[in-house]
Amino acid sequence: MINSNKKIRKVSWIFFDLDGTLADTIPVLYNVYLNFLNNFKKTGTKKEFAILNGYSLPEIVLFLKSKHNLKASKSYLLKLYKDKILISYNNGVKPLDNAHVVLQKLHKLNYKLMLVTSADYNIALRFISSQGWRKYFQNYVFGNEVDKAKPNPAIYKLAIKKAGISPAAATTIEDSPNGVLSAKRAGTLVVGLAKNETKNSLLKAGADIVILELKDILSFFK
Repeated sequence: MINSNKKIRKVSWIFFDLDGTLADTIPVLYNVYLNFLNNFKKTGTKKEFAILNGYSLPEIVLFLKSKHNLKASKSYLLKLYKDKILISYNNGVKPLDNAHVVLQKLHKLNYKLMLVTSADYNIALRFISSQGWRKYFQNYVFGNEVDKAKPNPAIYKLAIKKAGISPAAATTIEDSPNGVLSAKRAGTLVVGLAKNETKNSLLKAGADIVILELKDILSFFK
């Protein structure tokens, strides 16, 4: 655990991101991104992929269509990208280490959990259901429910509204700078998970606390 000198205020809700936070998807989604562009003989970069981390699927497609001058229709590109993600989820996505244990323990401690993800609802719910996790979540917010995805705060403002709480009553667990920015702008306390990003990038984005392993958050919630 790092930057652990801070304390998490008492909250009733914990908001969880999915990709890179509960599901070990970032390497898989990077390959999807590269493969998608390769269909049009275009080359992706890690820098560009990092920019897209937290975007909704329609936003990703529109960004790539414009940036790489893709001539195909938006609907075709959206279906192509979504199909590639579904195949990858079915074949290569695993839960992050200790994700099940963390959800189970927080549930037993009577915290209310909400999944707040930029992923499309059927992709996210299919994964959550396959892991037997739906019983742990009181509610969900998906990328297709808001017009602007992370780092815009809209998705976390909707989560706060669904929970019926003030921003101060929620803690968010996020692994990307875009996600941290979104949650901070909505007013929640944010724990950054430094698995796919550096400690400094998460702190710079506004994370209140940074942890190295998902299981580390259990020390903050009793």
